[in-house]
Amino acid sequence: MRVAVLGAGVAGLVCAYRLSQERHVCDVYERWPGLGGQAATLDVGGGDLLERYYHHLFTSDRHIVSLYEELGMGDELEWHPSSMAFFVDGRQWAFNTPLDLLRFGPLSPPARLRMGLAVLALQKRARQVEPFESITAHEWIEKRMGRGPWRKIWGPLLRGKFGERADDISMAWLWSKLTLRRQLEGDEARHEQLGYPSHSWELLFDALRDAIVAAGGRVLIDRPAVAVRRDRDGAFHVTGGAPGSFRAGHDPRSFAPAPGPGERYDAVVATVPSDVFGALLDDDLADAIGPDYLARLRATEYHTALCLLLELDRRFSPFYWTNIADPELPFVGLVEHTNFISPERYGGRRFLYVANYLAPGDPLLALTPEELLAAYLPGLRKVQPDFSPDWIRARWLHREPAAQPIVTVGYHRRIPPLQTGVRGLVLANTTQIYPEDRGTNYSVRLGTQAARALLDERRTTRA
Repeated sequence: MRVAVLGAGVAGLVCAYRLSQERHVCDVYERWPGLGGQAATLDVGGGDLLERYYHHLFTSDRHIVSLYEELGMGDELEWHPSSMAFFVDGRQWAFNTPLDLLRFGPLSPPARLRMGLAVLALQKRARQVEPFESITAHEWIEKRMGRGPWRKIWGPLLRGKFGERADDISMAWLWSKLTLRRQLEGDEARHEQLGYPSHSWELLFDALRDAIVAAGGRVLIDRPAVAVRRDRDGAFHVTGGAPGSFRAGHDPRSFAPAPGPGERYDAVVATVPSDVFGALLDDDLADAIGPDYLARLRATEYHTALCLLLELDRRFSPFYWTNIADPELPFVGLVEHTNFISPERYGGRRFLYVANYLAPGDPLLALTPEELLAAYLPGLRKVQPDFSPDWIRARWLHREPAAQPIVTVGYHRRIPPLQTGVRGLVLANTTQIYPEDRGTNYSVRLGTQAARALLDERRTTRA
């Protein structure tokens, strides 16, 4: 079988790799001039690679750890202590251990105890997501923790990530954050460990690409899909985009097609966002998928990740990860990568991500790096009063429109299935990672599921 895989993020590469293991030949089409999707790296100078968007692993991330081991790269993963804080009431508060919670001044002692007990009970007793799918996080937090934790911590955090939709976010989303990824035992219960590859994620992407190519396939970067159609005999035709299409944004309808008639495939697996997938389909293929599936695609809501990466000449703060719970600050997180990975790995250089999630059309999304830095400067100084633009050696800005699906009450009923209803056409993207939130680990699992969905469909049809 000859398969077109649309998207060379983690899910797309893993899907093509799994299909290649079954002796199918895959061509992977990728809009960006690099591999990895939201985990793609950039050269920050001197051969040093960093992710465009900050990434790390949890000890519970078994799918990606197993993939590293399968590829003979298990030694590539390193585990380091994490350091996290909340910025609230004008300062950073360490938030790594139960003792830190007891010292958390923005909440009264009874509120701290009540919040800690609620989280502990959730982690120890709430094994299934179903009880949390019909209630908002706002409702659950105020009922179980009280108004103080909502007002001081969870409300600002959810508003920072989901904006005006914060009050609508399903408790199922927060349940997964507090349980599935927080399975800490032994020493780690006292100090969490996080994982990171010793040579960035690029080596993993290269290994997957090499396996796909060795099986007869191709990985085509800077070559997005522009359109997908189906012949009467059931074969698919994929029209590729011209080099440089990524500069036109993410909508395939804005890409210039590459010369030639396109290529013929027996099947297509799309790992692109739901709106991009819908825009790729010609009218006949959209009709074949049907109105119910298309309605699920159209119901998908995303917030855009806006990530400003700064190289600094000194340390910004003592913490790796600072959640911003101050509604007056115009960003939601500070991720100081070199408080997690030693700056010695980068020749003594230091890097800070200023993270944001914004609704489509937010004015901050239209700013240049210099304009955005100017907008952020008062907030950065509120966290670190000594901060000056003179500390900055270099800056990079990236935007990802489909970064964060909006998981509201009833979300599980609106998820489009992997099998689209058209034989040979599969969709696998972050909206289907549920109840877990998006992430490289679950993208590995999703890529394997997408390959299995296509192969199962093929076996069922033959039977």
